[in-house]
Amino acid sequence: MSWNISDDAFVSEQRIFQSLLLWADPDVVLLDEVAPSANDEALRKSLGALGSDGENTWTINAGISGGRQRCVIASRTPQETLPEFQSIVPYPDADRRYLLDHMSSKDRANSSYSMDGGIPVNGAIILAGGRRLFAVIADLQCCGNSQDSWQEYRRRAEAREIRRLIRQVLQRTSVDGIVIAGDFNLVNGPMPLVVLSGPYSPTHTGMIAAELYHPDGSASWTWDGRRTPFPSSTLDYQLYGPQGLVMRSGFILDTERLPLEALEPYGLESGASARTGRHRPLVVEYGWNQ
Repeated sequence: MSWNISDDAFVSEQRIFQSLLLWADPDVVLLDEVAPSANDEALRKSLGALGSDGENTWTINAGISGGRQRCVIASRTPQETLPEFQSIVPYPDADRRYLLDHMSSKDRANSSYSMDGGIPVNGAIILAGGRRLFAVIADLQCCGNSQDSWQEYRRRAEAREIRRLIRQVLQRTSVDGIVIAGDFNLVNGPMPLVVLSGPYSPTHTGMIAAELYHPDGSASWTWDGRRTPFPSSTLDYQLYGPQGLVMRSGFILDTERLPLEALEPYGLESGASARTGRHRPLVVEYGWNQ
């Protein structure tokens, strides 16, 4: 399950968050745009609704890079931490200089655009069934829907640096599968997604996007733009390496498009998803590619 929770949904809407977790019943939860104030204990309390089997208790890896928009990896099984992602991931000097030169004085003074907190990304290796799943969660720069905007340049710079770190991890250790998830904010074309798709190594030659729809099969948007000047669109993705993983099923979880009889066992109402923010979680079942 991957989800841009837009600040602190597992704190401010804990009951709904827990109910959606129960609906999805994930083994891995990847969260982006997490506020620093939304601490591990609050998330652990929400994950506790899923319980454990005595052996598999939740491991939580809260990234510190990204400033106000951090990324968290939680799994039912143990994780191997990666030094590439356990500290602030800085913007390369050349990219930082370019961005500061092309931002307006107002944008430079806006703390929301600060680069001091690093790139919003986190990565870890999840140990499951004797195999190693390399999971990466990121939140790329939003807005800027023109080709020459500084926001689009920043998205591409972030994608390039994340790709470099992924390659660095793969050069020093082996993994059996890769998932890269998050809010890619593709408001000006697919280039950041193309960059993140690889290829990475002879073993992991390239990533593909999981094709996902709402439960009724009629829509693929992950960001709800209704009642805003912007259209609903697909901003959130899960990329996976088909050399190691096979996608068995998946959907975009939105209570508005589920029948009431499916919601009632979880204590949910049709508008529950909207109360957690404008982004909808992606739920995918993967299997190891034999």
